[in-house]
Amino acid sequence: MPCQAADRKGFALVLALLALMVLAGIVSAALAAGAGQVRAASRAGEVLARQTLARGGVDAAIQSTRGWSQAMLGETPIELSRDTIGAYGSRRVLDLRIAPEFHLFVGEAKVGRGVPMRYARVVWWMDPESRVGAHRAVAEARTVTISSGAQVRADSLLEGLPGAPVCGLSPILADAFGRGGVPASGPLPEPPEWGSGDDVDDRGGLRLGRFDTATLEVSADHLLPPGGSLGPTCPGCWLGLVFGRGDAQLVESGAGVLVVDGNLVMSPGSSWTGLLISAGDVTLANGSRMAGLLRAGGSLLVESGASLAGSACAALEALRNATSLARPLPVPGRPIAGPVVPAGGWE
Repeated sequence: MPCQAADRKGFALVLALLALMVLAGIVSAALAAGAGQVRAASRAGEVLARQTLARGGVDAAIQSTRGWSQAMLGETPIELSRDTIGAYGSRRVLDLRIAPEFHLFVGEAKVGRGVPMRYARVVWWMDPESRVGAHRAVAEARTVTISSGAQVRADSLLEGLPGAPVCGLSPILADAFGRGGVPASGPLPEPPEWGSGDDVDDRGGLRLGRFDTATLEVSADHLLPPGGSLGPTCPGCWLGLVFGRGDAQLVESGAGVLVVDGNLVMSPGSSWTGLLISAGDVTLANGSRMAGLLRAGGSLLVESGASLAGSACAALEALRNATSLARPLPVPGRPIAGPVVPAGGWE
């Protein structure tokens, strides 16, 4: 009997040891799985942090960029920004021009020793030469009437004017104005060069590239009162973007980009140098003068004694001085491009 009791105690002890071994294995496996989950979560967190940093850099560049882009078509990207994030992170944003007015903003972010993440977004950035080169005549309108005694010139489009230096023959301007005769007047181009772009259904209305009426009004350096006139200006300076909603009358002299969402009358003695865009009819009254390029959504009447001197250089200078338009706009329908290595690679 004592032997049987001892056997039973020994067997129970063995079972207890086996149970402890199984429990220890379970605990060890759970700890290993937990550690793996922690490592996976840590890696996922780093990836998310890099993605967020890259996207944030691109969004900040779109919001804050001012001044015409220096990126050139077919060349390596330029660095827009570079900053350090914490002790182990860094970020930079590059601009790669993929078409005359389309760019790829690429954000690259690094955190720790992980692989850098990149986020790219397609944006439209107005190029003054491309905008001026979109014209194929001094004046473009639905209908053009040049009265006897009026002067409309197309023989000095690429020559300089006071305040507007010679703009030369870039490929864009050479294609538009430097090969063969350029007509003094021509029909209004079809959308999206005039009117709304392909990103919206409404093709009516006034646009300057992808700047619609509302954006132009918000971006304007000077606003014309409805039905009012341009007030006294500084002689010999560029006014940037001047916008008027509704009909307007120009009674002073000025230079810049003049955009009117209505009809415009240039009164006797008034003058404008640069680019003039009107959604409605434009009348150059006797004694008024304009030098640059003109585009009217309705009719154009140049009265006897009025002067319209074509100047691509003046229009180009006006756009270059309209710095409120020197900013990128995200392109609807094509907001994100996916892992991209810019031309020339990465450092």
